[in-house]
Amino acid sequence: MSTKTFYHEGIGQVNITRRKGAKNISMRIKPEGIVQVTHPWYANGKEVVNFILDHIEWIKKQQKKIAERKITFAEGEVIPTKFRTIHISKVPRGKLQAVLDKTKVVLTVPSAEDIYSERVQKFISRVVTEVCRDEAKIYLPRRVFDLAEKHGFSFNKVFIKNLKSKWGSCSSAGNINLNLHLMRLPDHLIDYLILHELAHTKEMNHGRGFKKLMNELTNGQAKQLEKEMKEKSRTLLNLP
Repeated sequence: MSTKTFYHEGIGQVNITRRKGAKNISMRIKPEGIVQVTHPWYANGKEVVNFILDHIEWIKKQQKKIAERKITFAEGEVIPTKFRTIHISKVPRGKLQAVLDKTKVVLTVPSAEDIYSERVQKFISRVVTEVCRDEAKIYLPRRVFDLAEKHGFSFNKVFIKNLKSKWGSCSSAGNINLNLHLMRLPDHLIDYLILHELAHTKEMNHGRGFKKLMNELTNGQAKQLEKEMKEKSRTLLNLP
């Protein structure tokens, strides 16, 4: 697998990946607006470029939708995580900072700062990410172990990551990757996602066997839980 990157004046960064096993040229827009194109090893450069050019208008529409859905943090907002709440407060003076204790994080934004500026939004995002990372490292590996033991699954290792486009994944080696932002979900959805990845240790695709297994694990609630996860993806991960 190899990836090349170029910039197009109208659509920005484009990543082109040649992937062994790919059967067609495919394209998706990543949450940050980057165009990701994947093509079979035998496709030539001209074919790939023409494919991109033929889809310029579609790409622009998708990028616009993503921009319109862009997640921002607001003054007075309270962001709940598994073990804490993060409070965003405007203060008359002082500096942009976050003060943490066991159950609460107070994030102060001086009145001289525009809360919607890139600088402040990035700072808030970093704080939320680090709080979730701290909690996820403590909670998620243990929860995976408990659910695996309860339902008779075996796995290799658990990795906590700041994933941008999905909640989790399971490798063929039995390694489970979990998004640290799971700490912003209710318990029943955290468990659903962990069970989803554990189920992949037995069923690596999303075929009939996998769906049957998930229904067994969730008492027939798999479809409803999947719907809830998709809604959370829109509001927390900025996914379509």
